[in-house]
Amino acid sequence: MPSYRLTYFDARGRAELARYLFALADVSYEDVRVTSEEWKKIKGDSKAPFGQLPMLEVDDKVLCQSDAIAVYLAREFGLAGKTSWDEYRVYVVQGAFGDAMTKIIGVHFEADETKKAEKQKDFSENFLPSWLSAVEKVYKEGGTSFFVGDSLTLGDIYFLIACETLQVFSQGSKDIFKSAPALDELFDRIANIPQIKAWREKRPKTQF
Repeated sequence: MPSYRLTYFDARGRAELARYLFALADVSYEDVRVTSEEWKKIKGDSKAPFGQLPMLEVDDKVLCQSDAIAVYLAREFGLAGKTSWDEYRVYVVQGAFGDAMTKIIGVHFEADETKKAEKQKDFSENFLPSWLSAVEKVYKEGGTSFFVGDSLTLGDIYFLIACETLQVFSQGSKDIFKSAPALDELFDRIANIPQIKAWREKRPKTQF
């Protein structure tokens, strides 16, 4: 069994995909969390190829870029799907996840309060309903209890993290699902998978 060392900030952020995959596979790893100040001091001497986190060390290999790390671990742990079609559907959910995160980041880091309010309104009234409808359609087209095939995959974890972030963004409200009840049920089912539930209960409490 390889040794794994995951380095990221003390947040869920871009490392949570990997943490969920480790939890699902019941594989131990070193969960290294650094502050922004600590990272500024050490990143010049770090092994991170782009000077960015997360960084995953697998024995003598150094992996970077959160999505690439997630795909690597998913394949190692049997959570990447079984066919080319399965992989395609994983990437569809990944793309939807990326779209949502781009919008959320655009609102969160807007410094102008007037523009921020406008972006928030556009997100809530236009982007989110459309996004949920499209994601629900993709889910239903699969015809199973998961996004990909008949078992849990990385696609479902992308969806889970997107929903967690959306709930934080909407102050914890589950009303985000009111127009997409199938996604509400899917979120609850994934969140209550024993390994997922256990990690959500024991992980450090952070906003993002």
